[in-house]
Amino acid sequence: MTRDLDKGKYAGYLAKAEKSLKVSKIALREGAYDAAVMNAVHSAINALDALTTYFLGKRSSGQHANPPSLTKSILTPQEQDDIEKQYKSLIRLKNASEYQPDMMKPKEAENSIKVAERILDKVRIKLPG
Repeated sequence: MTRDLDKGKYAGYLAKAEKSLKVSKIALREGAYDAAVMNAVHSAINALDALTTYFLGKRSSGQHANPPSLTKSILTPQEQDDIEKQYKSLIRLKNASEYQPDMMKPKEAENSIKVAERILDKVRIKLPG
């Protein structure tokens, strides 16, 4: 499921991705590991939305559990493979970090931030400015 958008809206998604990543790092320092994971996940989602909005004028809507298929026409096969693996590692923690009673561990938070940073770095390279 996709949603059409003005391509200029990509900058808002990019800003949200960057801010979510920043908040994720603050949460990690404060020992709020669930919040760190949640924000890392949302950073990755917004980063990919920035990418697809800029290049395609659309973003995924609804389910985030599936790999980012819209990016296939934007990324090289190697980039797509890397991002899919990284995205899957993050998205599988989404439900646990947001809705389940078990708490995230420090290592899960640290790894989530690293993965979100990698995704955001790959997206930034593709976007202007």
